[in-house]
Amino acid sequence: MSSLFKRYRSARPDPGEFMPPDPQTFGAAPFGSPQQARLTAWLGEAGWPRGHMELAELEGYLVALIAWPVGISSGAWLPRTWGEPGWKVPTKIATRSQYEEFVALIVGFMQDLDRQLSCQPPRFESSVLRSLREREHTETLHVWGRGFMTALTLGSQGLKGCTVSAGAAVHTIASSTAASAPFRSRTVEDIESAVLSLIGQRTSRGPLGPLA
Repeated sequence: MSSLFKRYRSARPDPGEFMPPDPQTFGAAPFGSPQQARLTAWLGEAGWPRGHMELAELEGYLVALIAWPVGISSGAWLPRTWGEPGWKVPTKIATRSQYEEFVALIVGFMQDLDRQLSCQPPRFESSVLRSLREREHTETLHVWGRGFMTALTLGSQGLKGCTVSAGAAVHTIASSTAASAPFRSRTVEDIESAVLSLIGQRTSRGPLGPLA
């Protein structure tokens, strides 16, 4: 077992198998510029299953898992990041060291997003959307929104039972990131404000567990 995973592994590892991680017992995983650069490059490589997420889609997905908590296991939400509907580890990360590093990066990214969203007052400055100011970047907005909406569809209740303001926030994100949506000067700010609105109403941190 690699030294990285020894430090950031789940409290209940299952040696010899690729087990879904438990983010609630994973420990604090570092996620700064070096880790983000590594994850961005890795996700951009060939060899992943069709439909795997690159960084923009992944950020939208993880933000939604935190901001719109659904009761779903790691064995269900994690495979969506690499493009599988069920627990099947792809050959791209089929060695123990590859799998452990990938999991540490994903959980670290989620923890980093949650640190922003859980501080007082909450803040959110998307690392992949903040630089988007030109019309040609609408595809990045679209894939970010696709990731966000993918996470919302994992919950069996959908938008049932949500407050009016929560529904409005989801509508803002969906309409702002739709493939047909025009790029506006305040698009990114509107998305970030909608995320913060959801954060103010969440009852847990999703895969990361109860609110502190």
